[in-house]
Amino acid sequence: MMTFRGLSSEIKMGKHVYIVKVKKPNPASYNPDRPISSLIRNQILHLSLAERHLDKRHRTGIDVYSIQTEGEASEYIGHLTAKLHPEGAKRAQTRKVKARSRLRKKNYSKTKLRKKN
Repeated sequence: MMTFRGLSSEIKMGKHVYIVKVKKPNPASYNPDRPISSLIRNQILHLSLAERHLDKRHRTGIDVYSIQTEGEASEYIGHLTAKLHPEGAKRAQTRKVKARSRLRKKNYSKTKLRKKN
């Protein structure tokens, strides 16, 4: 149980588990050739400011004002996110490796069963 202390009272809260189900986006919703929106433009500008704090060897050298499409923005954002949060990039790589190893195990067991028959 968690306790939160406020100015005048204490609130005790139990452990709550609430799962929000999110539908998969429509595959047509991402169009790499579509011009970027002002929201994405602002995100790119914000990331370019963070990029200035990286070592020169980790900087992209991309002029952010030349980014015009969602595909270009996606590449830039993905690259900088991996540089700014390396632990997240490592976690994603280990998930991919684990998924591949699970697939290999499944494929191996299927081929082994076929050879027995």
